[in-house]
Amino acid sequence: MRGERLDSSRGDLVRARYLIEALRAEGHEINVVEDAARAGANITVNAYRGVVRRTLPRRLGLILRDLGRRLHARAHGRRVAHEARMHKAEVIFETQVNFAASGALASRLTGLPLVLDDCGLSSEEVVLGAGLPSLARRVHRQQTRAASVVVTVSEELRRLLVEEEGVAPEKLRVVPNGVDPAAFESADRHATRARLGLGGKVVFGFVGSFQPWHRVELLVEAFAGVAGELPSHLLLVGDGPGLEPALAAGRRLGVSADITSTGAVPPPAVPALITSFDVGVMPASNDYGNPMKLMEYAAAGLASIAPDLPPIREVIRDGSTGLLFPPGDAGALRAALRRLATDASLRESLGERARREVAADASWAERARSLVSFVTPALGA
Repeated sequence: MRGERLDSSRGDLVRARYLIEALRAEGHEINVVEDAARAGANITVNAYRGVVRRTLPRRLGLILRDLGRRLHARAHGRRVAHEARMHKAEVIFETQVNFAASGALASRLTGLPLVLDDCGLSSEEVVLGAGLPSLARRVHRQQTRAASVVVTVSEELRRLLVEEEGVAPEKLRVVPNGVDPAAFESADRHATRARLGLGGKVVFGFVGSFQPWHRVELLVEAFAGVAGELPSHLLLVGDGPGLEPALAAGRRLGVSADITSTGAVPPPAVPALITSFDVGVMPASNDYGNPMKLMEYAAAGLASIAPDLPPIREVIRDGSTGLLFPPGDAGALRAALRRLATDASLRESLGERARREVAADASWAERARSLVSFVTPALGA
């Protein structure tokens, strides 16, 4: 996507990066066509962010942005087709992004099969802010119809893609997000806790991009009811639009001294911070995603607290590998925080089972092998 490099901390790009590394480790040749590395790409992005978004009415700015994305995707698709021919590629692999049907065009120009990975819903763009939602839906259809294989991250999302987007069910395959267990095994928990001054406290943690649907302010509200009773701390890792509202909630509730925000951190530094948690928390989610953070919490041997939603139940078993609470219920979230803060043996047993049952078979190497098993028939066809 324009303005974002493959080494970004954004979830879809983290997934793409780890899958590429795992596929290469398995002996597959991967040629990355990265638009953000192209000369002039950042000039266009900065022009939109610095001029169009600041000077034009929001609706008009979003329309111009969406039209620009569409035009850009066509140019990028031709570059992908050129690279595919030059490197004698056998398949085109594209992470699905709204308005970016580059892979669809490259597939048509080359005759190569397209694998569309991490496919979401066109309605995501409406939530984030779309100038032309009807165009988003049309491009989404173009992407999925052109693909030989459409990969998504949860069974719930697979169902929604069939029912809401009309994707042919025979094309759909589920490859959940993964984790790098070795990164968590080598992390120094005690050094990180000492550096952050967390000794002697039960540390609840959240890691993510702080999007509105994460509702981190709900976590702060629930935590405020525990912080005054027990020696506990809240560690927030990452940055995004939801961070300042969460910190503002902490100030309003008088618990700012019990909250530490790291801000944005480079991806290699994330495992050490997660291992400094005692409990990994996911206060909210959309109704269909497969949150990577739950895999990371499990790989770190943490008990998780998460909302009771269908895709979450695909990862966490309530009372066995974590605790689930009714979505949006601050009181129930507070009760789960309090329960784990006061029961170290429960924290340890939930975390150990999560490591064995959730993370053990969720390595990116396993995810890459699953992906290859789905792609191979398409190559034969």
